[in-house]
Amino acid sequence: MSMDYSIVAVIPAFNEQNAIASVLLQTEKYVDSIIVVDDGSNDSTGEIASRLGATVIRNERNLGYGGALLKGFEYAKQCKSDIIVTLDADGQHNGDEVPVLLERIRKGDVDIVIGSRFLEGGVSEAPAWRRAGIQVITDMVADGGVKVTDAQSGFSAYTRHALESLS
Repeated sequence: MSMDYSIVAVIPAFNEQNAIASVLLQTEKYVDSIIVVDDGSNDSTGEIASRLGATVIRNERNLGYGGALLKGFEYAKQCKSDIIVTLDADGQHNGDEVPVLLERIRKGDVDIVIGSRFLEGGVSEAPAWRRAGIQVITDMVADGGVKVTDAQSGFSAYTRHALESLS
C-alpha cells in the first residue's frame, strides 16, 4: 500500500439518536469519510448523521447488525477505500482510539485488526452473562488457530484486500 490511504468508517446504527453525534465527532478526526448504515431506525439517527456530514445509507427495515455491516462494506468497496474502520453507534467504542487500529494495519503485515475489550486496558461494560457468551464464541474462533480475544468486537479495521477476499 502507498503512504496515502483512503480511510472510511462504517457505522451500523439502529435507534442511536442519543449517541450517534458523539461517535461521529470522535471518529471524523481520523477518517476521510463516514458511512452510517441506518438500519431501519424510527428515531432521528439518520438525520443527525446526515447533518454531521456522514453518508447515510438507510435500510427501510431492520436487517440486523450483520446485514447493516455488509451493506456498509459494499458501499466502502465501491468507493475504493483503502482501509475500512468499523465502530458501533452506541458509543461503546472510543473514536479517539481509531489511530491505534490504523497504526497496526499500516504496518502492512495484517489485513484485519480487531479491537478487544478484554485485553489489558480494554473496557467492557457488558453484563457477566454477555461476557461469558462472548468468551464462548471467542474460544470457538480461537480454536481454529487464530489469535483472538474478542470475536464479537465491533471495533475493527480492514484493508480493502481483506474485504474483497471475504464473502
